[in-house]
Amino acid sequence: MILRKDAESLVSAENGRQVALEKMAILRILSNSQGALGSKKISKQLRDEYGIDLAERTVRYHLRLLDEKGLTSKVSRRSGRQVTELGKDEMGDALVRDKVGFVIDKIELLAYETTFDPVRREGLIPVNLSLFSVGQFDIAIRAMKDCFDSGLCVSDLVAVATEGERLAGITIPQGQVGLATVCSVIINGVLLKVGIPMDSRFGGILQMHNHYPWRFSDLIQYSGSSLDPSEIFIAGRMTSIDSVVKTGRGKILANFREIPAVSLPLARDIISKLRKAGINAPLLLGEPNKTACEMPVGLNKAGVVLAGGLNPLAAAVEAGCRVTNKAMNGMLNYGDLRPFKRIARDRLSASA
Repeated sequence: MILRKDAESLVSAENGRQVALEKMAILRILSNSQGALGSKKISKQLRDEYGIDLAERTVRYHLRLLDEKGLTSKVSRRSGRQVTELGKDEMGDALVRDKVGFVIDKIELLAYETTFDPVRREGLIPVNLSLFSVGQFDIAIRAMKDCFDSGLCVSDLVAVATEGERLAGITIPQGQVGLATVCSVIINGVLLKVGIPMDSRFGGILQMHNHYPWRFSDLIQYSGSSLDPSEIFIAGRMTSIDSVVKTGRGKILANFREIPAVSLPLARDIISKLRKAGINAPLLLGEPNKTACEMPVGLNKAGVVLAGGLNPLAAAVEAGCRVTNKAMNGMLNYGDLRPFKRIARDRLSASA
């Protein structure tokens, strides 16, 4: 009898956690939406973006409960619901146990959604989104230029949007400019499409010596984190991008991943094709069973060290710019991206 009660308690606890995750996913969908959404659209996005299969009737039930708590509000019967300020606060204050592992889940989702073909140079690419005040954007462009030129990023391809425009699923707020940069998950996604699984292990701070990757000084494990490591390191001002660009020594954002050692020849071929399409090669592609930047690898694995996609934004923060970063924010078509040099030239010449 005791065992039965224990089992029932475990089942009840698991069910409660699942309901909490479903409600949190609904709040995220509403928060990222440009306007109000109905249960039909929410049900579809839950299935497509989170792998949560909920009938419209169940979604409506959750929405009523969220309404009662003041986390959502009904705009109209036809338009549906929108998230309230209290709902946005709830997303930020949710129990850590409900958010642990969110980062690795997002990496795997974006890798799966990546459709980019480096030969045809078309398809969807995962991107980060960063927001600047209009008045600081030109300053940020100058601060980021050398980082883009030096290749300390995933790619120099970017997209820009002004207030009211949509970029990577987000409407740019009034008085701000949005900048989308290519996320390192692009490597995961393209390798996945050719049958190479990539294990994303850590986000960290990488020490550079003579312009060459040396060792990691700080690491955060993706599977145990509720926040993106790059956002944490930037907020903590733990980088020295400007020093790396000028002297070859300092600290940058980087990621440590692993691939099967047997897949190295194919991985090198794909990386070469990516480079021709404007996606930078890894900072280091390790050898089988050998450490990479002093990091041990699993049996029959090879380490891969990738530059962080937000390194240019870290450079802007180092220069005193205020930036709101949303790592791994969404997807953009490759054709919508432009070289940073072109964006910088047009922007700075227009404001001269």
